[in-house]
Amino acid sequence: SAQSPTQQTTAFLLSLGYSNAVSKGIIDALIQNGIPHSSLLGMVKGLAGRYEVGEDAGLETLAASVKTELETMQGKEQLKVWFLPSTGWSSEGEDDDGFGIPTIHSMDRAFPVQVHEGTNLADIARFGTSENCGVLREYLECACNGIMACSTCHVVVHPEWFDSTKPSDEVSASGVDQSKIGTPTEAEQDMLDLAFEPQSTSRLGCQITLTKALDGLVILLPEGSNNLMDDIPFDG
Repeated sequence: SAQSPTQQTTAFLLSLGYSNAVSKGIIDALIQNGIPHSSLLGMVKGLAGRYEVGEDAGLETLAASVKTELETMQGKEQLKVWFLPSTGWSSEGEDDDGFGIPTIHSMDRAFPVQVHEGTNLADIARFGTSENCGVLREYLECACNGIMACSTCHVVVHPEWFDSTKPSDEVSASGVDQSKIGTPTEAEQDMLDLAFEPQSTSRLGCQITLTKALDGLVILLPEGSNNLMDDIPFDG
């Protein structure tokens, strides 16, 4: 039998990688906004934009707000992350690998952002709706939509929250200290090497997922960013 418009739209959203719950939430939100069932698939495809080349036209933002609502309803804990602009810290000296060593001068300019556990730092900047998310967006660009193909979400972890002996892919292993952020994977380090003035505690924001143990985390924001995506000629 032929699929209903709702089933067709759900299938399309699932093919883009959205979960069943988020897909249903997107469809519900559109129907609540007066979109007729017969127009659902066309509307969602329009919002998806040129998704195959990462040019979203609003679907990701809608999906993120649906996800936030679902997380609130599921009782995920809210955490606080502090972000310190470059006026509050500087790079002093170099480590053995030639990376700068971040030194904090003042936390006066730091601003807090409330987030749900399970969110990554880049998504806070891209989709966050809580206070100061707009400020954070001015510092973090996230040009590649979180697929680790750029360094524009480069952040520097406060040294007290960083464990240089822990690989990041062991973060969830039992017996590993959950209250510290580990070192980047090799693929992530390749991107960080292209970042603006990488430091010994540099990470990509899209690769740092927040857990309860990271409540109160302090992140240092670089003075600039290198967006190599700007230099890639896209056919359009």
